[in-house]
Amino acid sequence: MSFLHLKLSIPLIKIAMAATVLMATAQLIVGCDSQPSTSNNDSTAQTNNKDKDIAARAELTVSPASTDSWATDKTAANDAADLSDAQAVSPLGYGHLSFGQVITPELITSLGMTKASGDNEQCYYIHDPKLSYTDKAYGARASVLYQIIDDTVALISIQDPNIAFYKNINVGDPVTAVMKAHNDQLTYEVDKYAVDGDYYSLIANINFKVIKESSPKELLKADNIELNNKGSLPLQIEYHIKGGQTLNDSMIKTTEWTVDNKNLLKGEVESIDIGIPEAIYLVEGCS
Repeated sequence: MSFLHLKLSIPLIKIAMAATVLMATAQLIVGCDSQPSTSNNDSTAQTNNKDKDIAARAELTVSPASTDSWATDKTAANDAADLSDAQAVSPLGYGHLSFGQVITPELITSLGMTKASGDNEQCYYIHDPKLSYTDKAYGARASVLYQIIDDTVALISIQDPNIAFYKNINVGDPVTAVMKAHNDQLTYEVDKYAVDGDYYSLIANINFKVIKESSPKELLKADNIELNNKGSLPLQIEYHIKGGQTLNDSMIKTTEWTVDNKNLLKGEVESIDIGIPEAIYLVEGCS
């Protein structure tokens, strides 16, 4: 090979090698630019996961309350239970006894209750001797009486001004407070022994509405009412009022009340009964 040929070949080789290096470098740079960054991906993924977590927490926070009737009923039951825990007589009962609960001699003994003497086995009263107060007219009296009919709790009677009632009405409160607590939705009645006296009663339905009116002084029948909560016992409240002017009619239905009639009512609460209509209906109690 001639010197001239060799001299020319070396530069060509160098140029070719340089071109190859340049092309490889260019490919490497392009490859690096086109490849996604691992660190950037990790950071983005963490951010996205964090955002989803915040969104999920937000959904839990702002999700609407359940409108399920069971949940509503349970809330109402819990509210009533709170009242019972606070030693207030309520539609759930009072103390260790509830409406419809079966009463046996053993249970009476275990609760330290006392049974009133002279009553029959189908209808009698029990009370807790530890709950008593002194009445100016009658002396020592039971604060709360439980009326038992056919071996079940049928009525609870409050006689002591210090016993709380879930309607925030106490013995001794004026009749105006009773009317306000029930939005005037009460029935006026005078028992057969007090037509000419100053005693009368105001009765409110608690958990049912009357769908068919009964005759005056007739026992309220199951066919005449519609319960708000199926399976529960129908309950009423009777406020016994004393010291007030009675109205001429012995019974005035809620729908027949006038403003003038309501304004004539005077007096204060002597006692409060809450129980099934059959027990409320018994003017003479267990006598």
